[in-house]
Amino acid sequence: MAALSERLALIAEQIKKGQTMADVGTDHGFLPLYLWESGICPKVIMTDVSAGSLRKAKEAFQRTGQAANVKNPDIHFRLGNGLEPIEEGEVDTVVIAGMGGVLMTHILGSSFSKTLSFGSYILQPRNGSGKLRYWLGKAGFETVSEALAPEGKFICEILMVKPPERVNPLPSLDDYPDRIEFEIPRDLTEESKILFNIYINKKLNIEKEILKAMIDGKTCDMKKKSRAEDRIRFLKGVKT
Repeated sequence: MAALSERLALIAEQIKKGQTMADVGTDHGFLPLYLWESGICPKVIMTDVSAGSLRKAKEAFQRTGQAANVKNPDIHFRLGNGLEPIEEGEVDTVVIAGMGGVLMTHILGSSFSKTLSFGSYILQPRNGSGKLRYWLGKAGFETVSEALAPEGKFICEILMVKPPERVNPLPSLDDYPDRIEFEIPRDLTEESKILFNIYINKKLNIEKEILKAMIDGKTCDMKKKSRAEDRIRFLKGVKT
């Protein structure tokens, strides 16, 4: 059985034995393959907009022992966008990982009645986590917990959320307040608190570099300078 990256391993830990799952934008299919081979998930669905990615996922399954039978009725490879290839309520947990947070809001909002039919979501935004958190809160999602996982030079954010019981008016990102508070992980698992200070320091250094570049430049947008200063001030005061 192939070992998962720390990011995928942490996602896998959030899925309980016996739960069915769908991996949206599966690419190589490593996560559902691990969950299937480990006996954690009795049914896995892999979706992707790319036929090439689904082919890679199939090949990963074909390289394993009993999971080599890609015609197994509990192993699904489906071409399509977002949640479209999944039936309402077909799985317990939906994983959407490795894509932008704004794109995730589009996927979740595209057919909200279907979105409400799944028990939980594990979301790992590559960027735009602040807008994602804002949208989830406005849409009525409950944040169960969050976690951090290292991957190369990055620290990835992983959100475990549950959808609301009924359809609320879907929020828009047009009124996103651009406040750094939304970009900070909350309700962290105990294991992730160790990484939190590293995560904050990385974010702080980025803001300091942005501010320095503006000050050193020939022209300095005062509004952007004030924004960077506010963000630095906030980050310096953040505690675990």
